[in-house]
Amino acid sequence: MSSATLIAFCVLVVLTGQSVGQNVAVMQAVELANEQFKTAQVVAREKLPTNAAAQNDAQDQLDTLKMALSHCETELRSTLNVTAHKTCVNVVFAVFYTTLDRLAGEHWAIYGATSGASRIGLFW
Repeated sequence: MSSATLIAFCVLVVLTGQSVGQNVAVMQAVELANEQFKTAQVVAREKLPTNAAAQNDAQDQLDTLKMALSHCETELRSTLNVTAHKTCVNVVFAVFYTTLDRLAGEHWAIYGATSGASRIGLFW
């Protein structure tokens, strides 16, 4: 092998290795966000009343959350900045849980729940 071929081969191996390492971090960040979304689905369904209006509001919030997370993921895939993605996901979930807390307060107030124990904000 000539030295130019050897250098080109080494550069290719190094670049491929870096790309694979970045893709693993990106995939882990996306997977973590998806797991958090699954948890949010459970929380939204269990912490709001089972009537249709409350569950429809929960589904609307989950749809909004999914859309916001897709924007975070798009940004992650374009920049490969895992730290910025984690910040984006944390902010999106903070807003989601705050909104869900307010919805729970509105919907549980219909049933006369005044203790606050039904409020999601007490538990996170």
